Amino acid sequence: HGGAWKVAYADFVTAMMAFFLLLWLLSTSSKATLQGLAEYFTPTSGIGDMRPIGIDRISPSPMPSKDPGINLSKPGVMQQQAGATRNNPDNPSPVESEEEDNMFEKGASAINQAIESDSQLSEYKENITVGQTPDGLRIDIKDSDKYPMFNLASAQLTEHGQLVLGRLTPLIRRMPNYMSITGYTDASVLETQATSRWKLSSARAEAALDYLVKSGLEPERPQKIIGAGDSQVLSANEPRSAKNRRVSLLMIRGSHILIPHSAIPGATP
Repeated sequence: HGGAWKVAYADFVTAMMAFFLLLWLLSTSSKATLQGLAEYFTPTSGIGDMRPIGIDRISPSPMPSKDPGINLSKPGVMQQQAGATRNNPDNPSPVESEEEDNMFEKGASAINQAIESDSQLSEYKENITVGQTPDGLRIDIKDSDKYPMFNLASAQLTEHGQLVLGRLTPLIRRMPNYMSITGYTDASVLETQATSRWKLSSARAEAALDYLVKSGLEPERPQKIIGAGDSQVLSANEPRSAKNRRVSLLMIRGSHILIPHSAIPGATP
C-alpha cells in the first residue's frame, strides 16, 4: 500500500536503460575504440611479465595493441625504446636492477671515454667523477684550484663550468633516466659572504640546470633541485677545499623518460 516499490522499479528501469544503451554503443563502436576501452579497464595487477601496469607515475607502460594500425602509446615528443624497463624505484625486481646496473655501467664508460677522447673536456678530467650509487648514476662536477666551475661565493658559472656542462649535455641526453641536481658549497667563511650556504648551493644547482637546458637538455628531464650547503663535504679533513664546491647530476634509478632506442648507450637495433 506504500510507494517504496516505485522507487525500486524506477531504479531497475534506469539500470536497464543504461545497460541497453551500453550494448548499443558497443555494437556501433569502432575496433580502435573497443581496444582503447579494453586497455582502460585493464587491471593494475601484473599481467604476463608480472610487472604492474599503469601505476608508475612517471613512466606508465601502455598495453600493446594487437592491431598494428593502432597506437595506444601516450602522446609525446619522443618514442619509447623497444623493451625499455619500467622499474618501480622503491621495489625493483632483481632482473630490473641488473639491467639498470648494466645500463649505468655502459653510460659511465661512455662518459669516461668521451672525457678522454674530447680534447677540450679531457683537460677537466680531474673535475669530473662518474660512479654508481644506490640512487642511480651520479656525475660530480667539482671545482679545483686550477679550474673553478663557479665563482667563489657566487652561483655564476665560470667559462670552465659552462664548457664542462655544455660538453656533458649530449652524453646525459643518451641516458633514459630522469635526473636530480644538487648544489654544494665548501665550509669556508668566504662562501657565506653574499648569502647562506643553503641558498648559495641551491642557486648553483639552478644555474647548472639553466645552462644544461640552454645546451639542449630536455626541460622535462630534471625532477629535483636540491641545495645541500656544506653538509656533505667530500673529505672531512678538507672541509674548505675547492672540490667541495660542486654540483651533482644524478640519473635517478628506476625512473625513465621516453627516448629513441638508438640513443641508449650499448643498445642494439
